[in-house]
Amino acid sequence: MLVISMMMLPPQVVIIPMYLFWAKQLDLSGTLWPLIIPMAFGDAFSIFLLRQFLLTIPDEYLDAARVDGCGELRTLLRVVVPMARPGIAAVALFQFFYAWNDYFGPQIYASENPGAWTLSYGLESFKGAHHTDRNLTMAATVLVMAPVILVFFFAQKAFVEGVTLTGVKG
Repeated sequence: MLVISMMMLPPQVVIIPMYLFWAKQLDLSGTLWPLIIPMAFGDAFSIFLLRQFLLTIPDEYLDAARVDGCGELRTLLRVVVPMARPGIAAVALFQFFYAWNDYFGPQIYASENPGAWTLSYGLESFKGAHHTDRNLTMAATVLVMAPVILVFFFAQKAFVEGVTLTGVKG
């Protein structure tokens, strides 16, 4: 219930305390660390998606690994992680797309340091500087979109498999 309630909490509700924590207590304002560190631990959606995917792994596989003499860590690395690869890939893609398209976080934490701007924030700055040159703005937009399209194109099979298998008990 706690994870699901965190999914319903909009980030704008906690932005002031989070900014005070990152800027005043840790002195990391103007860097990308306030964006990187929370993403390394995952968000509520990723935790929920992986939990649902891991519930689909039959207990018989885990029991068979234990009977064969595997410890818990080896069972995790040799049985669970290979079977959960589609779910992990789906979560990794969701996290990548979220981080790539994030505009709110970089605007709050890194706006005073142009060296730490993300592409979405830099594209908006570029658009403001070249608002009459639509051809330059569109070219820059295509360059920013190209890596996302390529990542999705090459990882489409794992992404679709991870999303469709989540929540299906086998």
